[in-house]
Amino acid sequence: MGATVAHADEEPTKETVDVVVIKRMAVDEDGRVVNFVRDIAPIFREHCLECHGPDEAKNDFRIDDPDLVFDYVEAEDAMSSSLFTDYMTTDDDDMLMPPRGHGGPLSAGELALVRLWIDEGANWPEDAMLDGAGAPLPTVEEMSVEDMGLVARVWSFQGFLHPATVHFPIAMLVVGALFVVLGWKWPAVGTQIPLACLLIGAVSSIAATMMGWSFSVEKGYGSWNRFDFDAEIFWHRWSAVIVTVSATVFAVIALMSLRNPSPRLTSTWKIGLLLVAGLVGAVGHQGGELTYGKGFYPKAFSILLGKPLESDETELIEVEAVEIEESDIEEVDAIDQQPLAAAD
Repeated sequence: MGATVAHADEEPTKETVDVVVIKRMAVDEDGRVVNFVRDIAPIFREHCLECHGPDEAKNDFRIDDPDLVFDYVEAEDAMSSSLFTDYMTTDDDDMLMPPRGHGGPLSAGELALVRLWIDEGANWPEDAMLDGAGAPLPTVEEMSVEDMGLVARVWSFQGFLHPATVHFPIAMLVVGALFVVLGWKWPAVGTQIPLACLLIGAVSSIAATMMGWSFSVEKGYGSWNRFDFDAEIFWHRWSAVIVTVSATVFAVIALMSLRNPSPRLTSTWKIGLLLVAGLVGAVGHQGGELTYGKGFYPKAFSILLGKPLESDETELIEVEAVEIEESDIEEVDAIDQQPLAAAD
């Protein structure tokens, strides 16, 4: 079957572009179209290395470390790779990488290359480096599990319990606040039940917060000394600390009211419990958006109310099908000047 091939001196059209794309078949012996050194490394180097390289590794993530990168990549499945879906193509500005202030999002062509690279197996040659200097980049020596002491292992282990335990103090503090409100109508349930909920909620919130700090390091968000005021995760983690401290303070006041019965102390911890419950709701809402995206709750209410979700002006990046526009023809024509794969 014959086909017309567009040459460099011909006027490029969409027809010739299609032919060029068809003619440029796999470029390596394994049948991969995307070459990491040629196609992917320049993208990572230009858009990612400045903030996630050896000099500055924000959130303890380095784009030049294949092991760290592959924690977020599912080889041969770009749509299951959080690097691609949760960071590069998200409509959440707090999660978008690179951020809009640093040239983000990636162009449609760059996203298409990254997606195809992952779908083809995310091949990263061992000798491939992002700095272009021809020498391995400096690496940070990580302590192996065998070298960790007992305290360090226990601290790391308990962090994994955070997702399972974080909702318990939330429930206790919210239920306690509910019974404070019910106590205005039925005084018999307005003191003992909320008091027990506050005490249990305060203690369990301390444990959940400790687990959260440990787990955040494991997930690459950085430890307590990481300060990024532009990141929503920063405000989420510290607002959770404020909730824990507040709950603990009001729990102490509640215990004081038991030893020295005082209407003033009782009113103080009850009002405090209501305030803490409100903070818990705000922190939980923020955590839900961090996990499921900013449109998560609006979508839920749109379903409940039977109204379509109104789209904002956020740029939606469609990667399912990248259409080649007239402005891209010159770039494709430049590719056409490179040696083409042999055709039968």
